[in-house]
Amino acid sequence: MIKRVVLPLLIIVAAIVVFVGLKNSKPEHEVREKAEKIWRVETLPVSFQTRAPEITIYGRVETPRESTLTSALVADVINVHILEGTQVNAGDVLVELDNTDMDLLLQQRKADLAEINAMIASESVRYKRDKNLLENEKELLQLAENAVVRAKKLEKSKLASQATLDDVHASKHRQYLTLKLLEHNIDEHPARLAQLQARKQRAQALSSQAQIDLERCHVIAPFTGRISKLEIAIGDRVREGDSLLSIYDLTDLEVRAQLPGRYISQVRQMLSEQQKLLATATVDGKNLEFTLQRFSGEVRTDSGGIDGLFKLSSDSQSLSLGTFVELRLRLAQQDQVIELPYNALYELDRVYLLNEGHLEAVTIERIGEYRTDDGEKRLLVRSSELKQGDQLVSTQLPNAITGLRVEAVSE
Repeated sequence: MIKRVVLPLLIIVAAIVVFVGLKNSKPEHEVREKAEKIWRVETLPVSFQTRAPEITIYGRVETPRESTLTSALVADVINVHILEGTQVNAGDVLVELDNTDMDLLLQQRKADLAEINAMIASESVRYKRDKNLLENEKELLQLAENAVVRAKKLEKSKLASQATLDDVHASKHRQYLTLKLLEHNIDEHPARLAQLQARKQRAQALSSQAQIDLERCHVIAPFTGRISKLEIAIGDRVREGDSLLSIYDLTDLEVRAQLPGRYISQVRQMLSEQQKLLATATVDGKNLEFTLQRFSGEVRTDSGGIDGLFKLSSDSQSLSLGTFVELRLRLAQQDQVIELPYNALYELDRVYLLNEGHLEAVTIERIGEYRTDDGEKRLLVRSSELKQGDQLVSTQLPNAITGLRVEAVSE
């Protein structure tokens, strides 16, 4: 019984002694702290300057003077003098339509007008004739009245019968009716002449319309421009209102480009102060200059700004409608701005300041861009948290955060 109790206790005590001995005899290892990684970065000093910032915007060439010429009549196309892209001058004949029907119609209108003129001349002759006959008819009526007086005297003297007296009275009434009819015709002369004059005016209008339609068989360029679209060919039959071609004015080209919302107030102020807003662009190796004329009349719902319309100041012959243009718009000069490379910018409004070996985030306001003499683009910013001589990090770090340990390359 004693052995059953004592033996297990001895085994447990022996195990504890062995465990303590092994623990006390293990080698001790030196614990080393892991050194914090230091990122090497390039820096540049803060230097306040006066600069005229630029912003880069993108747009396309358009024009308020683009015209679609349509057919004014039904005719066949007999000649086309232009092709798409052809440059034309105002007054040039672009398309010729068959004028046979219009020529015949014009001849008919002229014949109608000549007939009316002849009727007017006939009415004038008739009026003169009636005026001349009026005195004769009055004399004849007086003679008839005298004959009635004589017949009455003879009838009283029993020298003439009642039948003779009746014949004289009838003759007098016939002459009276003839005189009144003549006077009526003379009185109606102004009305007949006015009616004929109205018909003449109508005939003249129809003749003029036929002349215009005949001239419309030659489609003329309304202004100096370039053909943007040609929709017909020789042999086509066009109807009234059918589209023939489209032309745009080369002297009135402009670029529609969207201005970012953060610059709109500044641009509006410059326009209100009548400051000239110039933009430059390079198209096909040529430097072109544009001037901001006005803003668009509406803001699109899916846009982040408002469209500006830039008038081309120089030669426009090298531009085609719809050309994509990259504009560099120069704004008013700004004081106390800092010029930075784009590598120094994080997200849209943050840079990092090197402060005692650690990064410190600083919020900045973007003013615009600036192009150096060698053509390099630089960013212009402003911040009340920066002062002259501060060291800004110009190296892009993927894990940049306030407090990150860094070291300037120059150190």
